Amino acid sequence: MNLSKFLSLIVIAIFQLALVSGCSTQSALMMKQVEQNASDQQRVQQVLEALKVTESRLAKAQSENVEIYAPKQMDEASRALIEVRRYSDNFQANPEKVNSSISLFFSKTMGEDAMALIAKANDALDKAEDNKKQADTIFAEANENFIWLKKFEAPIHFRSQYRELEGTQQRLIDYVADGKADAARNGLPRLLQGQRALEVAAAQRFYLYELSQKIERYEQHTVNRYAPLSYSNALAALNQTRTIITKNPRDRNAIITAKNETIFTFAMAKAVAADMYKLADMNRDEMERWLILLVTKLHEMGQAMGATDVRNHKLAQQVELLADSVKQDGVQLITGVEQVVKTDDDTKTEEPLSSEENSPVEEGIQQRMTQLEQSLAEQIKALSKQLKEMKATNKSAQAPVDYEVPAPISERKSLFGN
Repeated sequence: MNLSKFLSLIVIAIFQLALVSGCSTQSALMMKQVEQNASDQQRVQQVLEALKVTESRLAKAQSENVEIYAPKQMDEASRALIEVRRYSDNFQANPEKVNSSISLFFSKTMGEDAMALIAKANDALDKAEDNKKQADTIFAEANENFIWLKKFEAPIHFRSQYRELEGTQQRLIDYVADGKADAARNGLPRLLQGQRALEVAAAQRFYLYELSQKIERYEQHTVNRYAPLSYSNALAALNQTRTIITKNPRDRNAIITAKNETIFTFAMAKAVAADMYKLADMNRDEMERWLILLVTKLHEMGQAMGATDVRNHKLAQQVELLADSVKQDGVQLITGVEQVVKTDDDTKTEEPLSSEENSPVEEGIQQRMTQLEQSLAEQIKALSKQLKEMKATNKSAQAPVDYEVPAPISERKSLFGN
């Protein structure tokens, strides 16, 4: 083999070796690029998923009004997530930027900065939610009070007082937002006291406003002049309703019951005033005819109950005797019920009814008898007293020009018809 041929073989070997080495290097570079792209995509995906979770958390906190109790922290979280969203938009267009430095002067990458901002947002949300939990505990009673104040229309009829209470609570909320929960607790009793006072006032207006307006009209129509005793009873019923509201403005059943009793009592006063207005205009003959009419009505009631004729007694005595007769008839009725029960028991194998089972019947009858006796006695005594007082001023007592005799009502009709 000559020298030239040997050199050719060496050149060919070197060329082949270089070719193989170049292919290997190119393949390694390609593999490294693929791995880098995969790493970029994973990093971008990591940022996007963390952003999605944190944004959902922020939205939930906003829906629960957490910003009321932690405005600074909520604003901090919101601003951090806005910046992350800007990063994410950039990453999705150019994934390789996720590992790029944020600037020439910082080694931190854009991806790292995005994750740091997400962590900052979550830390701010942690503080905000903690503030909300403290506030929920501190202001639980106050928040419920505001609900009742709205039910009683306090924001409408007591606008300035309601706004003042809202301002007081907002100042206490600011203490919580600044991390001063103890200061908020110390100021809470004053807020609750103000809410309680306003709730009572609002509830009284809510339940009694229309009735109070009627009272003013009754006074204008001089019901107090013609039926002072009945009018005083009505005022006492109204004050009792106010007392019940003051004790517990939220006990609707008790308030409505007392209010209905007050309405009925004022209706009675109105009816008595109508009767007394007519009595004031009567002469002796007319008054005697009225007494005869009343005695006749009582006699008819007595006949219906099977009572003895007591028209030969004074009016007050007639009422007492009729009441006694009603009571005796009630005892006889109870005795009759017991006899019927006993007779039924003789035909059955069951045990006889106990006294506890009979007691509701007896108590119900006794209650009705007592109510009837008291009602009749009180009305007759009141009328007798008023007749004596007005006897001397019969001719001079005149109704005012603008006074209308109240129309009869179903609960308490006038003694003189329509």
